[in-house]
Amino acid sequence: MIQRVQTIFLLFVIVVQIVLFFTPLAIFISDLSYYKLYLTEMKNMTPDSSMDMSRMIAMPLAIMNSVIIILIGITIFKFKNRVLQMRLNRFNILLIIILVVGILFGYPQWMLDQAGSVVTYDFGAYLPLVSIVSLFLANIFIQKDEKLIRSADRLR
Repeated sequence: MIQRVQTIFLLFVIVVQIVLFFTPLAIFISDLSYYKLYLTEMKNMTPDSSMDMSRMIAMPLAIMNSVIIILIGITIFKFKNRVLQMRLNRFNILLIIILVVGILFGYPQWMLDQAGSVVTYDFGAYLPLVSIVSLFLANIFIQKDEKLIRSADRLR
């Protein structure tokens, strides 16, 4: 049955992860430069500057987020195998934690080494945390379904 509560949580995670593509994750400000980190690129926001960062810089984040979205889509349609669904959710939580570590620790350290800039985290940096909570809630409801099915099997 695809119309379960955990499906709503999983769809919410997909929406949040898609929104993550369009929201700035962090802002890097130094004396000479001003950059915004998006999931797909690092934009140079410095006025009258021709220096542009490569899109390849943020590509690992975009690939990781795309993998997360695909895996959650697969997880939604594995409703007949609840144990596999819970395992996929746990794996997605691990991937999102790796994404958060990259956002909060990887790129700020890299920019500090490159330009000596100060980092300010934007709204997008906290969205993966909402996804983690939603995946935990989905797992709770999947476990409730599994317990209900197992208890019904014992009565037969």
